[in-house]
Amino acid sequence: MLEGNPLGRIIKNTKDGRHFSILSAQRGGLSSEENAQRHKALKKEINSLGYAHKEVEGHWQGDKEKSILVYAKGIGDHEGESLRNDMNSLGEKYGQDGVFHYHPKEEQGHVHGTNSTGWPGYGNKENVGKLTFNKKSDFQTETKPKANIPPKPGRTEKSPSRFSTE
Repeated sequence: MLEGNPLGRIIKNTKDGRHFSILSAQRGGLSSEENAQRHKALKKEINSLGYAHKEVEGHWQGDKEKSILVYAKGIGDHEGESLRNDMNSLGEKYGQDGVFHYHPKEEQGHVHGTNSTGWPGYGNKENVGKLTFNKKSDFQTETKPKANIPPKPGRTEKSPSRFSTE
């Protein structure tokens, strides 16, 4: 299941006890050029902190935005707490309403508020439920296969995979 399958990697990492977060630098009301610059700067900051990450597409109430899924550097709650703190700081810096964080031991996702203008509110934490895979939702994250790698013989064309919480 892991071969070229981003959902397989997410499932394996969470079963192994690795936390992950999802955040974006994009904001409505900014030009596509400004949002592209912010996204590039956020990726650079995540890289400088030494985190593995994958670009994803976030869907929120009908809108789409470039987002980044970021894995904790190691396994366990201490590594997860470091990830959450670092990503919440970046969410605050980029004016995001919140940052998604998945806690594998609890098997729950939470949105941590990183400003006071939107849900869930600065400093608040809202439980958004367990991960579900390949179900359409108004609030979902979509992973896309690498476009430059053709499917192996006997395999079908690669398509996006999605996950959300419920």
